[in-house]
Amino acid sequence: MKELKSQRAGMIGCAIGTAVIELSAKGIPLNRANILYELERIAAASKELPVKAIAKDAANLLRRGCN
Repeated sequence: MKELKSQRAGMIGCAIGTAVIELSAKGIPLNRANILYELERIAAASKELPVKAIAKDAANLLRRGCN
């Protein structure tokens, strides 16, 4: 169980990193709103359920982080 949570945390980190790299490559400013938008775009564009789930979890984590 602990290993599964650790792997999921790693995948969420990768999703956030992917969003940051995509934004940076496009020359879009890096801020919370843009990263959230990119994570939602990744989730919507993917046809793979695990990718959608991880991207949505990453977005939710980022939203909760400031509260």
